[in-house]
Amino acid sequence: MKFLVRLSPDSAGFFTSMLCAIHCSVVPVMVSMGLLSSQTWLHNHVLDWLVIGLGLIIASYSLVGDFIKKHRNYLPLSVVASGFILLLTGMIDHDGWMVIFSVIGGMLVATAHLINYRLVVLTTVKA
Repeated sequence: MKFLVRLSPDSAGFFTSMLCAIHCSVVPVMVSMGLLSSQTWLHNHVLDWLVIGLGLIIASYSLVGDFIKKHRNYLPLSVVASGFILLLTGMIDHDGWMVIFSVIGGMLVATAHLINYRLVVLTTVKA
């Protein structure tokens, strides 16, 4: 239970984003290879929207909160905005670009959490 208390919003956002990127890249390949049936719950767009919504909530709490309270650096916010734009574009465009946009978007959101974490550590060390 102590692990859940120590889990920072940036860690939760990073892991959620990386799971999203892995999900978006692996599931279509497995479906196309016949390893998963096309009716699998992993290939459900409702699950995709839920994960994107969860990621947006975590990113808003973590990145905007740390921006206001700690570092005032726009880099994590611009990286996460780019990531969510790609994720949303991938969800709207269900053609061949969906996988590419979704994977890159998920990785950008994870990168924004890493950048934010490092900025928070740097500002904490300076203070």
